[in-house]
Amino acid sequence: MRRLIMVVVLVLCFGTVNAYAEDFNFDFDSMFDDDLFFEVEEEIDYNPEDILLVNDGWELGGNYNFSVRSTRSKVKGIEPITKFSSHLGGSLFLDSRPDVDKRFFSKVDFNYPVNSGDKLQINLMELFADYNWKNKVFFRAGKQNVSWGVGHFFSPADVINIGRKDPMDPDADLEGPVTLKAQTSAGNGRHNYYLYTLFDGVEHPKDVGVALKAEYVIGTSEVGFGTYLQRSKAPRLSMTMSSSVGQVALFGEAVVSKGSDKGFVGEWSLFDYPIQKKDDLFFHLTGGGMYRYSDPDNLFNFMTALQYYYNGEGYKDQQVIGDARKIYLAVSQSEYADKVAHVVPSDLFSTGRHYLAGMLSWNNMLDSDFSSMLTVVSNLSDKSGMVNTSLSLPAFSSIRPSVGANFTYGELGSEFGIGEPNSSVYFAVTLGSTMF
Repeated sequence: MRRLIMVVVLVLCFGTVNAYAEDFNFDFDSMFDDDLFFEVEEEIDYNPEDILLVNDGWELGGNYNFSVRSTRSKVKGIEPITKFSSHLGGSLFLDSRPDVDKRFFSKVDFNYPVNSGDKLQINLMELFADYNWKNKVFFRAGKQNVSWGVGHFFSPADVINIGRKDPMDPDADLEGPVTLKAQTSAGNGRHNYYLYTLFDGVEHPKDVGVALKAEYVIGTSEVGFGTYLQRSKAPRLSMTMSSSVGQVALFGEAVVSKGSDKGFVGEWSLFDYPIQKKDDLFFHLTGGGMYRYSDPDNLFNFMTALQYYYNGEGYKDQQVIGDARKIYLAVSQSEYADKVAHVVPSDLFSTGRHYLAGMLSWNNMLDSDFSSMLTVVSNLSDKSGMVNTSLSLPAFSSIRPSVGANFTYGELGSEFGIGEPNSSVYFAVTLGSTMF
């Protein structure tokens, strides 16, 4: 009976895809994803791999973090400002595998804003169950993180996750959608095909989103193709590539959408906002590489990454969006804030056409307990950007100190700048940060 239900669900999923294909007239020949599923042989007795998967039935874990930070900021023409802040947070996860054919997983993040006096904030990051049909078709149902893109700092191909990649914190976990995912493989597992049905914010069957993805391993490279369709949202086609040349890992993404989900400003600035562009074609392109080096004596343990991003939804005339941003910031902080309450803040950012981001880290400097990192993100279109530096000091017991300096540059109204040279330095101590 269980297998029959799985077959029916898969048939219904692909039926939904066909309905959307007729509405949008898109080709679904190629789709992709790089999520991993466990495949085991059907046997009466567990083999060694099965024993590892079952893992005594369940696992509980997570992390805990308490940190304090003192920051001193300086803006030209203004007296320096010193701020003290503290952060308490962490996460909990439960991973249950009652047998090799089933898995249940949940993860919750929590954050207590110590300084603001607000209540404890709890965010459900993942809650899903895994099933399979004859070890040929694998299902994951529930809230789950989806890895569509391959970019390090920017990932325009990642159109499914609710959270968006932050170039200044590219390794942070992203909140995923509520979806039913079906996956199958071919070519001895080298090629994978995925189907997603998306349910966030859906109040009518016609609003269910559909995304498909296919990935192919060709030599040492992997190429993926995907598409995303949902009523009232811009349909998208994507392509990703990851490969390597020597010790350099290469990655790239290309995305085309018919229309945009953003609201645009025009020659009348916020007075004609939002302008909707549902029929225009928008192109996104990004590419970059990552290189790691470590000598035999562990004196020079480096990692560096560089990535360029062309944002097709950016403004050709940066003065237009710059003026709108200045008006919004001024009015939103005045008694007339209600006049701009309809503005979606994210529409006023990521507005450049050309971006460049880079990172250089040096871990265990000269085989010591010191580590450092430099990160730069620049909007080349309006000539603004951010520079972050950090130095991790030797830890003692469970106390981890660090120091750093941050800079922003750019004219008033630019994406990152405030019109005046400004910088901040900080000293932070993490107390009791641990995994369990």
